Amino acid sequence: MSKAVLLTVNLCQNIPDPDVIGGLTKIGFTLCVATIGESPQEIASSIFVNPADSSAVIRQKFIDVIKADVLNQLSITLANEDIIIPSYTTGLATLASETRTDNFSVAGNGVTVDTSLRPLSVFSLGVDGVGGTPTAWQVVLEGSLDGTKWSTILTHTQLSPGLGLTISSGSNRDPSLFMRSRCVSVILGSASAIKTTILGVP
Repeated sequence: MSKAVLLTVNLCQNIPDPDVIGGLTKIGFTLCVATIGESPQEIASSIFVNPADSSAVIRQKFIDVIKADVLNQLSITLANEDIIIPSYTTGLATLASETRTDNFSVAGNGVTVDTSLRPLSVFSLGVDGVGGTPTAWQVVLEGSLDGTKWSTILTHTQLSPGLGLTISSGSNRDPSLFMRSRCVSVILGSASAIKTTILGVP
């Protein structure tokens, strides 16, 4: 069995030309790869991040480069769950919040937002009409710890809090590693769709 652990990170610093490409920042890191029965090996590598990159994007960049380095330098293939990225990497270049907007013309699930590098616990949900005024809707903001089993955190309808208004979890805490909006039902009226905006903060 093999594991790869991200050990050290050169915290987010702009790199002089020519390392800065289109405003991206180079982040160096050290990876430790340990295999049962063998001596651990350390590999130095780097990724490029944009200051606006989300936790999910940064996490995926780490995983992509780590997999390539492990494969190319050590001839070892690892599953994502065997690549351990400590939470301290969260502060590299990611925002202190995560947000997502989805449009619904029928009931369905919004896009899942992976916030596992920066778990979130306080949320807001807003609903507005697209191209007109919707008659009725029920939209929920859901949180999950595994991305498959979901719990309702907030519910937004035409009665509470109403069109164009935002509901928040306030002092309630709902620690989550994933979030999404879900349209339970909608009657469009003169609108072509409803726009849902979700926001989560640590």
